[in-house]
Parts: sequence; structure tokens; C-alpha cells
Amino acid sequence: MKLPWMSGADKRRWRSTAGLKDLGSRVASWLIGDIASQPGYQPNCGPEEETQHLIPVLVAVNRLGYVTDGSQPGFAGYGYDHHWWEQRAAVSGLVDDPQLRERLVAAAELAGLTVVQHDMTPRRHAEGVPVTRSMGRVYTAFGRFLPVRDLRTVWPPQIIGRRAFDKVAEAWQLTLIDPKWGRDDVLWEALAEVVRQYRLEAVEKEARLSREALSHENLCRRYAYPHLARGLVKEWHEERLNAAIDEAKLSGCTDADIALASGCTCD
Repeated sequence: MKLPWMSGADKRRWRSTAGLKDLGSRVASWLIGDIASQPGYQPNCGPEEETQHLIPVLVAVNRLGYVTDGSQPGFAGYGYDHHWWEQRAAVSGLVDDPQLRERLVAAAELAGLTVVQHDMTPRRHAEGVPVTRSMGRVYTAFGRFLPVRDLRTVWPPQIIGRRAFDKVAEAWQLTLIDPKWGRDDVLWEALAEVVRQYRLEAVEKEARLSREALSHENLCRRYAYPHLARGLVKEWHEERLNAAIDEAKLSGCTDADIALASGCTCD
């Protein structure tokens, strides 16, 4: 039986957020079922069935800091009422990391997607872009500017905490929409490409830190017995590098790209 309210445990997890990166991590946990309820949604209900195949990429971008609050796949076909329905693939959310926003926008524009972004000053498409239609009637729009009063409904400060809500109110509202009705691959691949960029950079960073840590100069400077410390230092960095490589592979990075990022010259 699903209770009509959010559990105390879930409330504590949401209230522990300090900013958008934390908030994105909680949304990712809700998407995979680790948290039963999300603010702004019916308590104890998970993502809609139609978005199940989008969960991996949505989880990934939320963990990067693009906090999604709505998404739908592209679709064209007969619906529950036996009428013809069409949907544009779309995702909306919040982002306050300038680099992440720039990369999302660049990937979307390269893929020919519609980009709608607002700071707290409404811009074009303030009323939203139609994304669901049937029988000549528009049923859903994405990209509408959300004033603070609406953000309070989606992300109630009494649930996520005042500090996190302040970050929500200051963030850019970013919506990406496939202009082609029914298409359901281009948008999600654009998001996945951004994720892969970050995963390869993580591999590159861990490989660089490993080389620096294992250099003769560093070992002699940091340890009284560098020849004894080397094995433990190498093991610790290899674990971190392997974890980064595993994440890169899960996001779809090729072995060649991973080898290039890690500086491996092996065949």
C-alpha cells in the first residue's frame, strides 16, 4: 500500500541537500528507486512507465548537476483513447554550473535541438514550446518560465531546505526539445555525449594524479621509505582510476577513447 505522504526518511534525505549538485544526486536516487518520493510528485510514486528507458541518461546528467524536473520521450502512435498522439522528446531542469550549461547547450545546438533557457528574467518561449498534441490540440508544453512562486511548488523549501531552495531560485532553467515530432534518439544521445565528455575527463584526471603520485620526486618528498610506500600508493590510485574507467565504459565511451584519456600506449 502506497502512503499518501512522503516518509520521514525521504524528507531527511531531501532536506540534507546543500545545493544543486546534492539535489541532482537525490533526483538520481529517486529515478533508480533508492528514494521513494520526490518533491513536486505524488508521494511514493516513481518515474512514469514511458520514461523507463531514459533513466540511465537522466541519472547521469542529474549526478553531473543538471537537475531534471520533467522529461518525456518522443512518440507517435495511437494513445489510450484510440486517437493519434504525437510527442516531442524533451527534458527540463535547473543548472548553475556554467561549464555544464555551456556543454549541454553546445551539444543540443550541434544536434539541431531547440534550446530554451531562462535566468530569473523571462526570455523567448516564456509560455513554453508545445511537446504533446492530438487531434489538433496541444496538451503539454515544455520550457515555460517558472517564477519563484512556481519553483516553490516544484521544489518546496520546507522539503529541500532553505539553502537548497535559494540555489534553485538562482539557477538557470534549461529545457532541451527535439523539434521533430515522434523522434526519440537524438536528444538523449546529445545528453549522453555530454556525460561521456565528463567521464573521459575523470579518467584523464585520475591517470594524471596517479602518475604524479608515483613519481620518484613525489614519493621521496612525502614518504620516509618511498620504496615501501610505492605499492600502497599505486594500489590506491589504481582503484580510483579503474572506477573512473568503469564509469566511462558504462556511459558508452570506447576503449580507444579511454586509452587516449588515460595516456595508455598499450595495444
